[in-house]
Amino acid sequence: MNIISAPSDLVIANSDGIDVRFAGINLDRAPGYVGERAGEQSVHLHLNGIRGTETQLRDSQFLRDLQDWSERDKDLEVVGQEQYPPQMPSIAVFDQIGIELTDDVGTEYRRVGGKMAGSGTEWDVLWIYTPAPPPNARTLQIGFDVDGQTTGKHCILSLD
Repeated sequence: MNIISAPSDLVIANSDGIDVRFAGINLDRAPGYVGERAGEQSVHLHLNGIRGTETQLRDSQFLRDLQDWSERDKDLEVVGQEQYPPQMPSIAVFDQIGIELTDDVGTEYRRVGGKMAGSGTEWDVLWIYTPAPPPNARTLQIGFDVDGQTTGKHCILSLD
């Protein structure tokens, strides 16, 4: 795939004060964690939050919250209660972003899974869409929104 058109800085959205960048796209087999679509050829869309002062502040707060949770959880284990760990800060950022994936032949794409944040990938997301583009499709278009409002940014890729 080759990029035909995209924002020059690849920033496609600002979500909750964090700029989000289109970080890549590839065709690959869907991994096992997507369920019934595992093994199918699929579109893998990568985004990342641009790191800066705001992401550092949120990461620091998350680590403090995680430490607090760990201490509370030890106390709650004694009385048999369960406490869930704090959510990584990028999840709230990425949860607001919507993707509209289309091609020039009208294929209907559906997000079937992905992974968001984790140790070493705190500000990264991978979303997986099926089906893979059909052989007669020539272009793939990606539109972006935040909470249902278009960002006005899009990417167009050649499938040749």
